[in-house]
Amino acid sequence: MFQRFNSGDWRADAAMTDYRAEWFNALLVERAAWTTDAPEVELMDTVIGGPGFVWFRFWLPELDQLVEKYFTAAGDAIGFYLPVCRPLQRDDEAYRTSDLILAIWYNADKRVSVLREAEFDEAHRRQLLSTEEAERAETRIRELTAAIFRDEFPPPLVRNFAINTDNSTPASP
Repeated sequence: MFQRFNSGDWRADAAMTDYRAEWFNALLVERAAWTTDAPEVELMDTVIGGPGFVWFRFWLPELDQLVEKYFTAAGDAIGFYLPVCRPLQRDDEAYRTSDLILAIWYNADKRVSVLREAEFDEAHRRQLLSTEEAERAETRIRELTAAIFRDEFPPPLVRNFAINTDNSTPASP
């Protein structure tokens, strides 16, 4: 029910290749490409993963938030996945956290959807979440959606991040 996130996880995913990670002070950016025979992955009727797609994961400790940004094989941005998580934990050169069930899908058309609300309500009803965790999740969803609508989230580094899939080199004059 609770999804775990660990930096470096994508290295072990058989459908992903070309894993890279880069530290910028406390900010960690991870990247992985999907293999040529990877299965399609959908979220909210949108294909977010498949052959040649590229995913980025931004660990934002100053905001205590994890953000994933997905790109097509052609390099077009698909959207952002924002899991509502427990506080980020840093161990030397790695981050880890687990979600509190709720998440936000913010697609390229700027539509915002809150995900897994029924599962969250059920977990809360069954007391699988502490009162503090449930309050954190509900507060975080309100904060994130408000910040998205004010155009304050994701931060510019993530929001404006783009990739170029053209690997050709310019011809010499």
